[in-house]
Amino acid sequence: MDPLVDTSMEKRRLKLPERSVDVEVYLPAGEHAAPGILLLHELYGLVDWYRKDAADLASRGYLVYVPDLYTDGAARYCIRAMVHAAGRNNRADSPVNLEVHAMLDALKDDPLCNGRLGMLGACLTGGFVLQMARRDDMLAPVVYHHSLGLQGAGVAKGENLDEVRVLQGHWSRLDPFCPARRRNRLLGELGDRAEAYLYNMPHGFRSVSRHLPDSKRVWQRTLDFFARELRPGH
Repeated sequence: MDPLVDTSMEKRRLKLPERSVDVEVYLPAGEHAAPGILLLHELYGLVDWYRKDAADLASRGYLVYVPDLYTDGAARYCIRAMVHAAGRNNRADSPVNLEVHAMLDALKDDPLCNGRLGMLGACLTGGFVLQMARRDDMLAPVVYHHSLGLQGAGVAKGENLDEVRVLQGHWSRLDPFCPARRRNRLLGELGDRAEAYLYNMPHGFRSVSRHLPDSKRVWQRTLDFFARELRPGH
């Protein structure tokens, strides 16, 4: 495994509406407030490949929150996120989405954050990005193959994505967990507000497939998007 990028990290406990979670906070260099990025892990939990990407982002001047969504136990979280109808269909008011809102609020209120917010979610957490992209303070939402959100484009029936200003998305042409119909419905709804990329590689762009050459292209495009939307003029 590649070594982590040399950066500072501290662990915190974050109180959410119904529970508390552990958060790894990767600190940017310098004394000035920085843009904040919420990085959500996939089904695997908070493992070192997410830490490596978080450290890389911090080395580029971002304040990065990486919450351990499984703080209370993987089974409990998965049941709540995926079995309950609100979570399975990715409703805006599902307990999981309310938690993610609270995480973003805490990040924005951090004295080290300048209020400019970005986010990255994949697979299990990719659908949350679609909901958070509706926030007026979410400037740089990035989704990798959203497998959660089983209706329409990935949000529940009766909801729309009209508030989304911009979204960068990365999808596999070979991915059974995020079928083409869902991706195409999303892109049809967003139109030119979506910056979309398709790849001929399997699911897990920055996890199980991170050793593939295209994974580096995914990451570079993500970095470019964050820089353009969160650090204009740099």
